[in-house]
Amino acid sequence: MLQISTGKFFEKDDLYINDGKGILYSNYSWRDSIDTCVGKVEPVDNHGNISAYVFCYENRMEKGGILVRTGDHEIIEQFQLIFSFFFQCFTDPDRNAVEMNCRKNKRNMNDEFLPYEFAGRNFEPKINGNEQEVKEFNVFLERLMGLERDKYKQLVQCLEAYNNSLVALNYNFELAYSLLIYCLESISQSFDSYEPTWDDYDQREKLKIDEVLSELEEEQSDAIKSILLENRHLKLQKRFITFITSNIDDSFFVEEAEGINVPLRKSHINQLLKNAYGIRSKYVHSLQSIMKQLKMPSIGSGEVYSWGGNPQITYKGLLRLTHHVIKNFFESQECLESESYNWRDDLPGVVQVELDAKYWIGNTDEFSQEQSIPKLNGFLSQLEMAFIYEQPLTELTDLMKIYQEKIPQSKKKYKLPMISTYILYNLQLKEELRVSGYEKVIESNQSALDDPSIEGLLTYAIVSHELPYDTFQSEDVYLKYDKSKYNPSSIKIPKYFELLIMLNLVNKFHNEGDIDRYNVWLRECILNTPGNIELQKHLISCREENSLIDIGYLVSKKFLLEKEKEEA
Repeated sequence: MLQISTGKFFEKDDLYINDGKGILYSNYSWRDSIDTCVGKVEPVDNHGNISAYVFCYENRMEKGGILVRTGDHEIIEQFQLIFSFFFQCFTDPDRNAVEMNCRKNKRNMNDEFLPYEFAGRNFEPKINGNEQEVKEFNVFLERLMGLERDKYKQLVQCLEAYNNSLVALNYNFELAYSLLIYCLESISQSFDSYEPTWDDYDQREKLKIDEVLSELEEEQSDAIKSILLENRHLKLQKRFITFITSNIDDSFFVEEAEGINVPLRKSHINQLLKNAYGIRSKYVHSLQSIMKQLKMPSIGSGEVYSWGGNPQITYKGLLRLTHHVIKNFFESQECLESESYNWRDDLPGVVQVELDAKYWIGNTDEFSQEQSIPKLNGFLSQLEMAFIYEQPLTELTDLMKIYQEKIPQSKKKYKLPMISTYILYNLQLKEELRVSGYEKVIESNQSALDDPSIEGLLTYAIVSHELPYDTFQSEDVYLKYDKSKYNPSSIKIPKYFELLIMLNLVNKFHNEGDIDRYNVWLRECILNTPGNIELQKHLISCREENSLIDIGYLVSKKFLLEKEKEEA
């Protein structure tokens, strides 16, 4: 929202402009106001360790639409994140949060970590600013506002993770450490100039594999190495390391290393990053704690700790490295004065929702056969509501007439959903409301459902409460559907009709005397109707009695969603 408010995405000069103010507290102290491209920071009180500021800004919105003002909290929050990051301080709208995070003494015996001991400057009780820093902040902020929109959103996500890491130091050291790795991982995803080599493979495993490969021909050995190098984890690690090393400049080891206790050396970087990535992976996948030595303030005050000759990067070293890489990477990105972008989708509180089928299912403009699957999905969702809650169906006469023409010439993938929709729609209506000539169309095309398909299974289950194929064909069709139903282009059967199909499978297996499969599918029906206690009790009773399911009874009672009325 902070970037949107600069106006770089607006096409007109006709704007809603509202003045806004936010209160920020920080351990960074500066005596004068700071004028920036997004607003003005006015010092209110810089006596003592915590300084109070008023951030004054203009909330700008291009006129058009119903919104006049929104997103003030985001403007303040994003400015706060950038301010904290650049000055390497701690800033928050809550004074108590600053006091707590920048404490130098433990609050009580349960206060395990003091952030100051592991993050240095960020949690100094008071940081005295200087004019050069303030000037550089203005330049930095201007450059960030000029970022391409997607890069700016990526930056905000990084800064949120960076700030959350600092806060997490109070209660979870592993989480704080891992968040910095996530931060670097997120921006490394756009970096593709990498290719793992055999030397990047885990050294302990590599030695064992090399011993085995030494007995093979070189060509065979190289082929096996190539396969092993396709390992996704290895590729991600290599990309992570290559991205970071390509965004470190010499100043990190020279000017910025001045006064640092045990600073990172260039020759250590690759191994340090490999170890850090491993620490993150072990914590994420098995909640394995970081080695205790890195949690000791005496060791954590430096940037590198060697254990058994293997260098480990401390939180303090990782924090400085993360700050350097983020700053370098985003400062190197292209700066745009204006950009064509649909900024309204990024406004706070704006979310995309799926439109109810009644708004689009009957639309036949520019119809193509590819629309037959989403049309069937939309119709099924309406049909479910019609069965259970007696809600009306959308009038689809025009669509049915198009189907009459398209069915014979469409590919099977799209023909079957059309036939299914056509049959189900017409047979749910009173005779006088059905499409003219529907009997002939159904008679001519119904045979397409004879070959096992989920459309055939679905259509017969709804129309006749029976399945058209033999037991194992029906089971196979449904299992294949169940495996692929979450694919974007798949048919989506509502749970009401899925249950119909499964209950039919239960009865088929019962009729064939296959009690094991009967119990398997009955259990599936019970476990896939959570919350419907009456139905579950009924199905459990059938299982105990080893009886058939009266599907007609359950449908008439709406699967017991509405309890039976007691006879008067």
